[in-house]
Amino acid sequence: MFNFRIIPCADGTEVIDTNLKTPYESLTPSQMVDYVETDKTLAYMDRMERKVRIEEERKRKIARNPIYKMACRLGMVLGKMQE
Repeated sequence: MFNFRIIPCADGTEVIDTNLKTPYESLTPSQMVDYVETDKTLAYMDRMERKVRIEEERKRKIARNPIYKMACRLGMVLGKMQE
């Protein structure tokens, strides 16, 4: 069972609704191919979002580190002294 449903609109566009589930039995072979491709794409997008979220959390933790803050301030002072 897929955790989404592809809903075709009147103007030819397709909307992915993640609130609905689609059972495998209700799909034709050509629809199954579309659903598998869409499922892979959604999984990839989820991985990328998770990767960005983890990186942002890591940067936020580093920025709150007092040693990092002190090193930044010292770097600014040294940079001004060299000019």
